[in-house]
Amino acid sequence: MVGNKETEHAAVMHVMALERAAGRDPKDVRTSGLPYDIESPPRMIEVKAFSRTARSEALPLEHRQVEAARANPEQYYLYVVDNLAGADGAEVGVRTLHGETLSAMIERSQPQMTYWPTFRAAEYDQADRLL
Repeated sequence: MVGNKETEHAAVMHVMALERAAGRDPKDVRTSGLPYDIESPPRMIEVKAFSRTARSEALPLEHRQVEAARANPEQYYLYVVDNLAGADGAEVGVRTLHGETLSAMIERSQPQMTYWPTFRAAEYDQADRLL
C-alpha cells in the first residue's frame, strides 16, 4: 500500500521529469514555504496527486495558493496527476490547469476553513488503538 507522502512524491517526480522534457529547469520547493510545489520558470506549479482517477474529485487549495493563482494567473499552474497506483505507471495522467480555467474553478468554489494539526510522534504513540 502506498501512502499519501509517497503518492505526492511520485507525482512531483513525474511532473519534474515532464518539465525537464519540455526544456524547463524545475526545482522542488515543497519545503521552502512557497504556495506551490515546483518552481519551473516561468511556471509556479502546485501538484495534486491521486492514486486513482481525479475525475470529479475536489482539488483542495490553501488560501495562499488561491491568492498566488489570482496574483499570477498566467504563471500559476495546477498539475493534477492521477492514476498513480496504475500498473507500471502506464495509466498515469497529468492534467494542467491555469489562467482563465483555473480562475473560473476558483471563483465557483466556496472557501472553507480547515485545521491541519500535526499528529506528533508522541501523540501517535500514546493514542488509543482499536484492534
